[in-house]
Amino acid sequence: MPDSPSLIARVAASILSIPRNLLTGKDNVTHDLGKWSWAASFASLLVLTCWHEYSKVRVSVTEFATAVAAVVIAHGAALGLKSKTEPDPPTS
Repeated sequence: MPDSPSLIARVAASILSIPRNLLTGKDNVTHDLGKWSWAASFASLLVLTCWHEYSKVRVSVTEFATAVAAVVIAHGAALGLKSKTEPDPPTS
């Protein structure tokens, strides 16, 4: 039987590294303001939609999809434009 704590520790470490990988630049150290802005925009969109559902206000799926598309396109374009300015990962 494989060493269970070691496997569990490795899986936990890889799961906990997901936010760091999503919110930092290609060196995985420098925090990226554009990626943080995208995450905050998307989270606020989801929270507002959940609040509208909770308060019994009708939410249009078409309007929600349009808002998600606008957030993704705008932040994707911004991240694409600044991708050349990211620091390279250190070479060992």
